[in-house]
Amino acid sequence: MTTLLEFCADAPVQSYAAGEAVIRENLKDGKLRVLKKGVVEITKRGTMINRLSSPGSVLGEIGILLDQSFGATVTAVEPTEVYVIEDGDRFLEENPELMRLVARLLARRLKNLTDELVEIREQVEARSSDDDPGYLGQFDNVLRRLVDHHSDRDY
Repeated sequence: MTTLLEFCADAPVQSYAAGEAVIRENLKDGKLRVLKKGVVEITKRGTMINRLSSPGSVLGEIGILLDQSFGATVTAVEPTEVYVIEDGDRFLEENPELMRLVARLLARRLKNLTDELVEIREQVEARSSDDDPGYLGQFDNVLRRLVDHHSDRDY
């Protein structure tokens, strides 16, 4: 099986200094990026979501797949190199094996998120009483919003 890095071997490489934005939240440029080396931090509305350092980590794929602006900012934590594919949508479309790799990555992220949400809910539930649902009620509202936002009826 071909790796993400192998797919990008001929793509141009962009270098970023520590503190420099690789991707800006709410920007839409159609470019797909793959981490070649370095460390990046992902933030959404100023809240840190993740830190990536694995070569081959894909960046901006959700915006590309949904044809939307980027939902998070990606910032270099240290000197970082990123493969930049100018037309990310076409690149994914022309490489079904790559699309499969990205689909697996997204499925893994969704599974991890679901597992974490269930674990948090169980912890909150164990601390709540029937008389005072407290955080549990708030948590259920968050889960309900997540479900409502994930409308797959468009597909």
